[in-house]
Amino acid sequence: MQPNYAILGKRSWPLPPYNLALLKAILGEMLDVTIIDFNDSADNEQVMTAKLRELNPTYVGITSFSTEYNKEIHHHVKIVRQALPEARIILGGVYPTIQPHLAMEDPDVDYCLLGEGEERMATLIDHLKTGEPLPHDGFAFRKDGRVEIHEPLRFIQDLDRFPLPDYGDLDVAAYGAKPIKFAQGLIARQYPYGVTITSRGCPFKCIFCAGRTISGSKVRLRSAENVMEEVKWMNEKYGIKEVIFLDDHFLHRRDRAEQIMRGIRDLGLGMTWKCVNVAVFALDEALLDLMKETGCYQITLSIESGVESTLRDIILKPVDLEQARRMVAYAQSIGIEVISNFVIGFPGETWDNIRKTIAYADSLNLDLVNFHIATPLPKTRLMEICLEHGFVSSMDDQTGYTEGVVETDEWSSRDLQILRAYEWDRINFSSPEKIATIARMQALTVEEVDVWRRNTRRRLGSTKEFKTMLQQSAREERYP
Repeated sequence: MQPNYAILGKRSWPLPPYNLALLKAILGEMLDVTIIDFNDSADNEQVMTAKLRELNPTYVGITSFSTEYNKEIHHHVKIVRQALPEARIILGGVYPTIQPHLAMEDPDVDYCLLGEGEERMATLIDHLKTGEPLPHDGFAFRKDGRVEIHEPLRFIQDLDRFPLPDYGDLDVAAYGAKPIKFAQGLIARQYPYGVTITSRGCPFKCIFCAGRTISGSKVRLRSAENVMEEVKWMNEKYGIKEVIFLDDHFLHRRDRAEQIMRGIRDLGLGMTWKCVNVAVFALDEALLDLMKETGCYQITLSIESGVESTLRDIILKPVDLEQARRMVAYAQSIGIEVISNFVIGFPGETWDNIRKTIAYADSLNLDLVNFHIATPLPKTRLMEICLEHGFVSSMDDQTGYTEGVVETDEWSSRDLQILRAYEWDRINFSSPEKIATIARMQALTVEEVDVWRRNTRRRLGSTKEFKTMLQQSAREERYP
């Protein structure tokens, strides 16, 4: 099941549960599998409990896509345990992969799957049915009263052998028929839209990212033919008019990416597409021309810093700032919107370098710029550095991306919050035309943009600013 990530007041993105649909397709021959998505409903806890008791499953798997929601995960574990005292509760996804020891502190959690779950879930079900011992590869469980955690030893190499996802009774077209406010990368140009993942893994070593732990450092690719089979299926079965690729590195192998782009164009359906994370260093003018020709209208680039030494020596990301500038300008010249992410406040950064990043972002004249404060996440090099220097006391210490934990003699976390909030406002909303563009990109009215800006300045970008607006938006979308 997918939990309601907004149940304790945080923001939530009601995307179709692609990973659960893949698991259902794979496990369908072993079990009668039902997907429950509480994240796309307005169910209260009493209704959740009633649904769980009606289904009365033997096993309940709960997915998670971020360590940000660990409290929400355990809140749902409690709901499941109270509704189904005898069920086996299994956690999977990002949270138990990154923090299995924390997940297993909950006595109501029976098992955790670490890393990719497609094969491990089938292995676990075999174990529960037959008593065969679990391999020491990507599982956490209790044995003789003690928690055992076995990190993943391998990743699935052949992604083409997976079947198409099976969403069961979920209305995929309904998910893709409405925009998710504030989630510009997930706001489509055509509706309904669908999502897919065509590759796994990332070869880069950015110090703030745990992606290599989650999906590995070797990029594994679905073939272009396999991807196009799914794209055609989404269009034929659900009427999908746009595809949003959720890959970490869609452009890892250029020939494959180009084949997928041309495949979308050659369907002759006028479909649009975009990828939520485009590696700027993989771009050139010819590739951007093909992207535009085949239906791409927007790219999101994570340039991260405007200072070469920060990129090279601190972040460890292979970005050439002059090449990035050329790609931004060329993409916009052919009608592709450009969003970019920047991160400030790394250990070792000077105040002047942080200001240079702001100035560089300003000089690009982006359609939308996002500034984040460096956040030490578990199992990242940034977390190790913060532990070494006493910026955090535990691997489990976390903040949001708008509140820093690193402070130096040159700047404090509050300095970063003030700078981030006010420069974000100054750069993004410098003209009525830019305000209108961002309102469209964020699925907001101009009046809502004004409230958003005002709250951001007053609260210095605290994520609490989103709570009321997002909850109101969810109510409007669920009960139009």
